Amino acid sequence: MKITTKIKLTNWPLIIDLLGDSYCRKVWKDLAICIPSITGGFLQKQVYDAGELFLTNKTNNIEDVELNIHNSVSKFFQDKFSLSIFRLTNIELISYEYKYNFDENLTMQDLNIKKSKFSRSKSKATGELKKIIDNRLITPYLQGIYDTKKQNLVGYEALSRGPINSSLFEAKKLFSAALSQDATYELELICLERILNIIEYINDDQFISINISPYMLLDNNVKFLLDSIDNKFKVKLELTEHIFIPCWEEIISAMNKYRMEGFEFWLDDVGCGYFNFETIKIVNPELTKIGMTLIDKISHNYDIIKKLKLVTEDIHNNGGKVLAEGIENLEQLKIIREINIDYVQGFIFDSPNEAFEKLRNN
Repeated sequence: MKITTKIKLTNWPLIIDLLGDSYCRKVWKDLAICIPSITGGFLQKQVYDAGELFLTNKTNNIEDVELNIHNSVSKFFQDKFSLSIFRLTNIELISYEYKYNFDENLTMQDLNIKKSKFSRSKSKATGELKKIIDNRLITPYLQGIYDTKKQNLVGYEALSRGPINSSLFEAKKLFSAALSQDATYELELICLERILNIIEYINDDQFISINISPYMLLDNNVKFLLDSIDNKFKVKLELTEHIFIPCWEEIISAMNKYRMEGFEFWLDDVGCGYFNFETIKIVNPELTKIGMTLIDKISHNYDIIKKLKLVTEDIHNNGGKVLAEGIENLEQLKIIREINIDYVQGFIFDSPNEAFEKLRNN
């Protein structure tokens, strides 16, 4: 049997915008030469601006051909692009039995179509994680954020949990499993979709912070979801640090576009991982969160207290705010107030709870 496979790069126009037309045309030329050679197919047609290639192969197994094409295209872009751009190369494959020339006026009803949708981020999850992703078994939780001086509730951080009886209930275990199984993208999308259902129930004088990996800001699916939010002023996009970010340029460009729509950006867990104090200067967030690992060391550690005071003053001088998370006792709270940190979060005030139950109780 002879089949034609349409290869559609769904984010190709965005990649052109980020990397420039000249460079992308060179990459595209290499792709059009390389992929037919590797897969043994014949290049029927290509549409650069739309990110489409049409390959014809002889086969009795469409799935094997599609898998070969998908893996070959993924490997090609992995070699060409940085990690953040590579994660944008969502690949959609549609195969059908080859019966016509491309010059003919075809309709979808004319074709014996077998669709198979692949993407760079297609989940490779297994076991419990696969069950959670396939059935979208994510429950949004909320933890309160409080004004340091007045100690009144000003907003919430949105968190995600697996099923309560699951070994992946805790966020750390859930996202660690996703990272190890190359399913982080798909899990983050599901978490984002679930959390967006909460926004309309947040009071207009309060906000909700939503965790998101920086590279997700470059994704069209994320853009679609964020565009659907009516009250964008309520939403603080909290950049998390699952992976090292080698280059911030395209991410900051995306951040600025979202800022024009009304979103603010927070920087999560500063001082405890990939995000250090130098990252604040690069990203220039509206709010910086000091990670709980650092807060745990604050009592009687005058070097850390002095450092946090200087950092807080610098952030305030540049128009930003600071939040300390992981506050568990009055001694920590007293120090945070003396440093003049704006917001606090931690067990001294409340613990995370299922979102709608939390909102009912408040």
